Amino acid sequence: MNKLNMEMTKEQYKTLLKLMYCGEWVLNSYKTGEDKVYQETDKFEQYIFSFAKEFKLEKWIEYDESGKKYFPTISMEEAFHKYIDTYNNRHRKL
Repeated sequence: MNKLNMEMTKEQYKTLLKLMYCGEWVLNSYKTGEDKVYQETDKFEQYIFSFAKEFKLEKWIEYDESGKKYFPTISMEEAFHKYIDTYNNRHRKL
């Protein structure tokens, strides 16, 4: 298996979170079940979210001990959902 080691700044990590949040929404928000795409994106998302503490971004990503999963906080959703709203509003006008 090939691996890529990458370094990034806090700002780059925040940009990655923004891209992931919006991209995951487009790929999975309409689904009623967990298909292969959901499983692949969720696994990668969990990996990326696991670095939030290193970047001191616990205000955006929280860990649920009982479910053993990371989740976006309301703060992160409010910060990024505006992009999805803008997309949806433009799409409705077409």
